[in-house]
Amino acid sequence: MKSTRILENRALAERIYLLTLQIDEDLMNKLSPGHFVKIKLPDQRLDPLFPRPYTIHSLIGGHLQVLYQIVGKGTRALSQLTAGTDLEILVPLGRPFPRDLGYPLALVAGGVGVAGFGFLLESLPQEKRKETILYYGASSKESLVRLDYWETFGVTLKLATEDGSAGYKGFVTDLLQSDLSERKFKSILACGPMPMLKRIKEIAANSTIKTYLSMESFMACGTGFCKGCVVPRKGGGYFHICEDGPTFLADDIIL
Repeated sequence: MKSTRILENRALAERIYLLTLQIDEDLMNKLSPGHFVKIKLPDQRLDPLFPRPYTIHSLIGGHLQVLYQIVGKGTRALSQLTAGTDLEILVPLGRPFPRDLGYPLALVAGGVGVAGFGFLLESLPQEKRKETILYYGASSKESLVRLDYWETFGVTLKLATEDGSAGYKGFVTDLLQSDLSERKFKSILACGPMPMLKRIKEIAANSTIKTYLSMESFMACGTGFCKGCVVPRKGGGYFHICEDGPTFLADDIIL
């Protein structure tokens, strides 16, 4: 574990927060888009017992940022911490996003599944950003966060909300599917809740687009030791999300 300090822990929307941590340059140079970090609460007790995993959202300004949503005791406790609080983190964990992503590229995000795409877009040259479309879906306009940030990259931003309060009315997967007849993507990279990933896998099965799914899962150890976070492997056996992923070729896994 490495020591760090909270610089800011800011609410962006109801239950959605942006956490900014201080890290040194040596650690920053070891991080790649797609890596995740485990954060240990300063007063870690038996409940919650394990440090929680979070996708690395951004490294702008030499600070590590995490975009997270309150879903349980661990994230609620994290949201209550203030600037100046010292934490321990375990990073980098997991495998980075694939380096052979083809362009034009579709990034598909459901809710805070959009988090990891920040670091990815920060790392891309401008010409590849221009060949990227970010499909970003949420339940309502209020849950679509950091829109100004996403627009700074020069990507095409397409929004979907289930209640129709912003962008396309419906699921972000429907918005993607409606575009596939007109747009010739080389790759799809998706992150979000399991029903969304299952739908992306179904859509991709009817195309030749190389499709990657970034999985979200509770991870006890985060290093492959406990063998707890698994996804069935096509052909038999299992992948361990923390060690083999969290990003997998859609054709390689069973959802």
